[in-house]
Amino acid sequence: MPKTFNMKDSEEIVETTEKKPVVEEKKEEVKEIPKEQEVPLLVESTVKKKFDWKVLIFPTVSFLCLCGIALFYYFGIYKAQPISPSDIISFNPNYISSLSPKSSFKNDLSLLSKPGEPKTEVSPLNGLLFTKSEMDELKKKRPVAVMINNHVAARPISGLNSADIVIEANAEGGITRHLAIFWSESPEKVGPIRSLRQYYLEWLSEFDPILIHDGCADTDNPKTNACGNTYSYGTKDIATLGAWRVTTDGRVSPHNEYTSITNAWEYAEKIDWDGFPSSIQAWSFKRDANIEDRGKKTVVKTVFHERLNNGGLYDAIWIYDATTNSYFRKIGGQADMDLETNTQVSAKNVVIQEVEMELAGDNKGRIIIDTIGEGDAVILQDGKIINGKWKKASRTDRTKYYDSAGNPIQFNRGRIWIAMIPHPDGKFDIIEQ
Repeated sequence: MPKTFNMKDSEEIVETTEKKPVVEEKKEEVKEIPKEQEVPLLVESTVKKKFDWKVLIFPTVSFLCLCGIALFYYFGIYKAQPISPSDIISFNPNYISSLSPKSSFKNDLSLLSKPGEPKTEVSPLNGLLFTKSEMDELKKKRPVAVMINNHVAARPISGLNSADIVIEANAEGGITRHLAIFWSESPEKVGPIRSLRQYYLEWLSEFDPILIHDGCADTDNPKTNACGNTYSYGTKDIATLGAWRVTTDGRVSPHNEYTSITNAWEYAEKIDWDGFPSSIQAWSFKRDANIEDRGKKTVVKTVFHERLNNGGLYDAIWIYDATTNSYFRKIGGQADMDLETNTQVSAKNVVIQEVEMELAGDNKGRIIIDTIGEGDAVILQDGKIINGKWKKASRTDRTKYYDSAGNPIQFNRGRIWIAMIPHPDGKFDIIEQ
């Protein structure tokens, strides 16, 4: 390292200079230098002789390093701002998260699977395919049944496009209500939730699920006493546990109460209600028909109560789309939208099931629907209309569907919507085919 210059060096130079011999004949010309000027002059002379530019390298490099550190701190840390939610990239739903399967599964169907792992496992509910890793996680969860409000004031509804199965039937006064079964996906907001009726309790018993509802019919008639039978059947009922109310967008009670499938699973785990029930009987499933084998256009209409029609506000129309091989739903003449996904409600299969309905004879206008037995059914899939039958052997047995030749219906993989059309008050019309 070059030696830096200081005053001690200058004194040594002065002393050395004074000891040099002086030529005799010029001695008288030498003038005495004042003491205060002697050192500066000699310093200047010596610097000019001995200055080395290498002495600047180290301080220059040090200065540049300090400047770099200061600029990094200022622009990289101090001026850096968090990314706002609107600037975050939305990845394709097929993007594999780096989260663990448990963390990813809690939010939706995006389960973590091994790279290249094939989807070989079939959902017994609606035939969706999963990898072995995904199915192992799903089997730790119990299906969740939610009573969902379909009143005009409750629309648009949240969560229907995340359900595996939806059952729609009359409540009172020609107003319909949904029973949605969730398992493949776990939406954080579902509803508005509403009260339970006996026939819904009998349909949901097929799945031995966790049950979410707000209220139930409490009567002395065992055919309508949903409250008492929920207890006597040993139903895994959590009612409104973890639910909340929304007061925005003009929503008012009783059309503003919501729940979460994730919350239901977390609670079920604490009380040992988790785990997929072994009693669930699977349906048969198939691949979608090739596009050349699909129907071109189908439009059907379901009317749940002709006498109490409510101006058609509860009449549903299903419109087939050959490209997606799905049926899209309109309700009361308007597109039926899922509020959470901002997508039109759709299904891969639509079942129109004819059921017997009668008045219970109480002062609430309650009705009785026969769920056990058999009857006519129409199945919409692949743009085609299949006439068949339905059968249900007992409350806990799964409802089975057959074609006109008596063969079990093979459903397309995906959401199955079942419309319980009552005889003699409801009807099913083919508008276009």
